[in-house]
Amino acid sequence: MNPLLRATLVAVTVATAQAAPNPFFVFDNGLRGDKLTTIDAQLDLVKSVGFAGLSWRTDAPERVKQVLEGSRQRGLKLFVCYANLDLKDGKCVYDPRLKEIIALCKGTDTIIWPNLTSKQFKPSDPAGDDIAVAGVRELADLCADNGLRVAIYPHVGMWVHRLEDALRLVKKVDRKNVGVSFNLCHALLDGAEDRVPALLDECAPYLLLVTLNGADSHPAAVAMPNAIQPLDKGTYDLPALLKKLKAIGFKGPIGLQCYNIKGDSEELLTGSMGAWKKMCGVLE
Repeated sequence: MNPLLRATLVAVTVATAQAAPNPFFVFDNGLRGDKLTTIDAQLDLVKSVGFAGLSWRTDAPERVKQVLEGSRQRGLKLFVCYANLDLKDGKCVYDPRLKEIIALCKGTDTIIWPNLTSKQFKPSDPAGDDIAVAGVRELADLCADNGLRVAIYPHVGMWVHRLEDALRLVKKVDRKNVGVSFNLCHALLDGAEDRVPALLDECAPYLLLVTLNGADSHPAAVAMPNAIQPLDKGTYDLPALLKKLKAIGFKGPIGLQCYNIKGDSEELLTGSMGAWKKMCGVLE
């Protein structure tokens, strides 16, 4: 492609993503492949496709620093950093690197995004609430000192199994910088598709971010391949979901979940970005 034409198309795509109702970022699990073995290559793809930024994970602090600096240089943003809190032996434990990562993210408005696991308590068991509340409050205070927020990540099969668990926990934590995320794929895997509108109404005051992806509506077998597809695939009514988010006044970031989606990353992300722009056009 002519370099000038390519630059023009990239500029238009980036402008479209930035003008969308919500900042649109991509999960780092969508940045995989032989051509994407370095952080710089991954960030270049994020930029060229037109995302506003990306997520990352609990990682070596020097790598997180590279993501932060590389994002800034490209006009991108590190929207969230995924982490794990584990309820174990009466305590809520987490990777010690997380404290340094939080300090590195100071002033960036990056959201710390923990799931909560436990071998001590079964999924959704409120018996673990006191331990979890103490741990999340500790994390919230660390984040508050650095101007950051915490969004609890509901994940099927983990202790915070569903959005209702996250809401229960956040209300007990009672910190201004702690909220929840709505993750479409996990709601579908939980069989909660018909409850999604009501769930969004309930979590609206606490909703900090949303993740979505293409998916099948009411599949015969609710499994990961049905629940996580490229944004331009599947039968689930994503425009209706975006309209609902608009109706509850959600203006936070929306992330593209890419877990275990096979194929060329550039092709898959470009197709998903095209679907995103079409959906945003419906909302205008």
